Amino acid sequence: MKLFIKVQEKGKGIVNTVLRFPVTVLFLLLTAVWDIMAINQQNFEPYNKFMLSFVLGAAIFIVLQMIYERFLNNPITRFIFMIIPFILALIYYFMIKNLEFDIKISVRTTVLFFILFIAFLWVPTIKSRINFNQSFMAAFKAFFMATLFSGVLFLGILLILGATDMLILNVSDKAYAHAANIIFVLFFPIYFLSMIPAYPQEGFEESEEGLELLRKQVTPARFLEALISYVAIPITTVFTVILLLYILMNIRGDFWTDNLMEPLLVSYSIVVIIVYLLASTVMNAVTKYFRLIFPKVLLLVVLFQTISSVLKIQEDGISYGRYYVIMFGVFAIIASIWFCIKPVQRNGFIAPVLIILSVISILPFVNAFSVSRVNQTGRLVEALERNQMFDGTSITPRSDISKEDMEIIISSVQALSRLEYTKEITWLNNYYKTNDFEKTFGFPEYIVDDPGKGNNFISIMRKQSSPIPIAGYDFMTRLNVYDKNEDAVIGDFELDGKSYTLSLVCSSDEQQIVLKEGEQEALRFPLSKLYTKFEVESGSKELDTSELTFTVENEKAVITVVAESININIWQEGKSLQSDINILVGIK
Repeated sequence: MKLFIKVQEKGKGIVNTVLRFPVTVLFLLLTAVWDIMAINQQNFEPYNKFMLSFVLGAAIFIVLQMIYERFLNNPITRFIFMIIPFILALIYYFMIKNLEFDIKISVRTTVLFFILFIAFLWVPTIKSRINFNQSFMAAFKAFFMATLFSGVLFLGILLILGATDMLILNVSDKAYAHAANIIFVLFFPIYFLSMIPAYPQEGFEESEEGLELLRKQVTPARFLEALISYVAIPITTVFTVILLLYILMNIRGDFWTDNLMEPLLVSYSIVVIIVYLLASTVMNAVTKYFRLIFPKVLLLVVLFQTISSVLKIQEDGISYGRYYVIMFGVFAIIASIWFCIKPVQRNGFIAPVLIILSVISILPFVNAFSVSRVNQTGRLVEALERNQMFDGTSITPRSDISKEDMEIIISSVQALSRLEYTKEITWLNNYYKTNDFEKTFGFPEYIVDDPGKGNNFISIMRKQSSPIPIAGYDFMTRLNVYDKNEDAVIGDFELDGKSYTLSLVCSSDEQQIVLKEGEQEALRFPLSKLYTKFEVESGSKELDTSELTFTVENEKAVITVVAESININIWQEGKSLQSDINILVGIK
């Protein structure tokens, strides 16, 4: 009976959530439907931008609903708030519709979602008896429970589908993807929102019963209190001791520009801030001393991280990633100082600070990518002009420059290439078209540190303007191969009533593509054929399709491999191999 009552209560809560966030639920339904179509067609490319726009619209309405519940009580305003997400989602879709979904769009969209998430946590606490710590705790509890329920539900469905597939009838592989779609795209967010409290409206008094329910929703359960006090805080303390010992033992030498330093300190700062916010809702001796001591430790660590990042900028310039690291460092310094001087009930101050810094990072001219482009272009121009390689309009190749300047030129060009700015900068446009670094600048893109040790990096690319002949083949697929790959089935097909399987077979010293007819091996292709031809090369090259085509055949079949890219990294202790290949199979 109790179980039935609980299920009934959960069902009622989900119905109330649908009524509370109707636009969000509608957008989630649209996302799930588009996802179903993508799964059925096994092609997400035509649907990605639609789905992303739907999810953005869903998130925008959640924030607008929080604003409405906290400050407004006008049906007309709510109707307007229901229209706004559709308009903004449509604008966003048309902004990205004809753009390639690259790292710039991905990062800016991620930041936009992050801003909406922080606003979702912060808005209910503005001029409210509920503080930011409690709002954060309510969201954390909701996320924890939604993840648990969704995970268990998905596992149960996987077991049912697996048992049905083994014992009764064949179940399509797509069924598993459809189950994940329904659970994680639809059920998970709705269940999460069903556990988010309806916070009191400004100017209205809640009933005692309502206040008691709200207090329960924003207060951690005893299990969670114990988890924070006796698991999270001790682990954070041990992590802190190890980190401080590492800093004290290595503070000289290359410590400040150590590649490990920056991500380690950023990770630590994020963990401490999250644990601090959670601990601010738990009142016991452990959390009291944690709140007293750790803001000071955090401030010290963040100062180390910021200094390390600034020094790395002098060495490598500003990348969009380091821009965000610096931004986070600024936020963490402000947050740690605030935690030191203000009571925990005032922690909400960090939310608008985080929102402002995030907005700055996506604004025109001062955003992460614009700043990175200006900085890297400036470093490149300075190095070229210092060596009389640039006259303002064109580059003159030179090989007799210092290794330091070579490294600056290489790192700047690579940074600009990753974001495809080389095609937008007029005097780099020729390099963008040819992708021939050595011809453009006069020295190879990958410098051999010590020729006596045999260090070398070879990068071979196929010219995209050179077509791949497919006549005479029955099957074609693509594979990305690393020297750490394990055995895997690449694909299978049927021809003239016979079944064929194409597999990657790996041993300690060789990787081979094996074609089987039923259980009998028909032909195998050793991937070493790709690498041995180019191990004597150096630097980066772009070759015609014919130069990157390799064939083996016998009386049963023919396998032709056409490489899109081949990367070989050789050093004193060994080498690493990687290739992106097209595999064509013909049956005789």
